[in-house]
This record gives sequence, C-alpha cells and structure tokens, in this order.
Amino acid sequence: MEFVEFFTEMHWSVILLLVITIILFVIEIIIPGFGIWGIMGTITGIAAIVCEAVFTLSVFDVFFMIFLILVLFAILFVIFSHSFHKGLIKKTPLVESQTALPENYGINPNLKELVGKQGEIITLCKPVGKAKIDESVYTVCSVKGAIYEGEKIKVVEVENNTIKVEKIGGEQDE
Repeated sequence: MEFVEFFTEMHWSVILLLVITIILFVIEIIIPGFGIWGIMGTITGIAAIVCEAVFTLSVFDVFFMIFLILVLFAILFVIFSHSFHKGLIKKTPLVESQTALPENYGINPNLKELVGKQGEIITLCKPVGKAKIDESVYTVCSVKGAIYEGEKIKVVEVENNTIKVEKIGGEQDE
C-alpha cells in the first residue's frame, strides 16, 4: 500500500477523529498541563486507531496510524515549543510568570504610624512578645535584649509587618 493510498482509502470517521485529535493536542499545547484537552485528544486518537482497525482489518494500517499520530504530536510539540521559546505565542493567563498576589500583600501601611509611639509590654518580649500601644495589642520584637512584662517601650522601627521596640529608660537586660 502506498502512502497516498492509505489516506484516500481512509473512512471519513477516521479522518474526522484524526482532525479532532490534532485540534485537541494543539489546545493542550497552548494551555499546558496534562488536562482535559490532552486526555480528550488521547481518547480521540485511540478511537481513530480503533476505527481504522475495524474498517480496514489490517495490522499494517493500525501500526501506521499509531506512527502517524505520534509523528504529528512530535511535530506539533516541536513547533509550539519553538514558538514559545521565540515569544511568537504569548503566555496564557494560566501560565503567568508572576504570582497572583499583589507585591505588597499582607503589609499593613498603618503600622508605620506607630514609629515613635510608646506603650507597655504585656507578655515577656524575648525577643518577641505582646505590647499594648494606643489601646491596641501588637506583636512586637525587641531590638536589644529581653523586655519584661509591665516595662515601658518605644517603637523604633516598622519593617514589613515587624514592629521593633526598645525599652524606655534604664539598662537593657542582655
């Protein structure tokens, strides 16, 4: 059987299944991951092979169909990977290079207003503890040694969400 003769004698359902297989593989390559498109493409490819076996009753035709589907998939994979590499196909929203969270997510800008304010330690701060500042309780970090319950503190810096404090007056316990 010649190469051209293989395609001209192919049943229309096999051709339709092959076209659907190619379309689904293209969608799977554009939307990466072993998802629904790849699974459906694999199923239609297998269905095309089974239909070819049923209609032709030829082992050669079945193996040629398997070879054909593998070659088509390899060609599509090479074309699309080259296109992605060259930037011809833009990244889809499913394959973003950034996180979906904003850059400053979780950082409380209101904490900066605490710098310079005074408060009182309500749990041992060695180096992390709780402090009451402006009638609110915050988790604070001592910049110089332990600060004990009831001692007065001053906010010296807020870095990210970390409130850094130091003891007011007297020597720090090291």
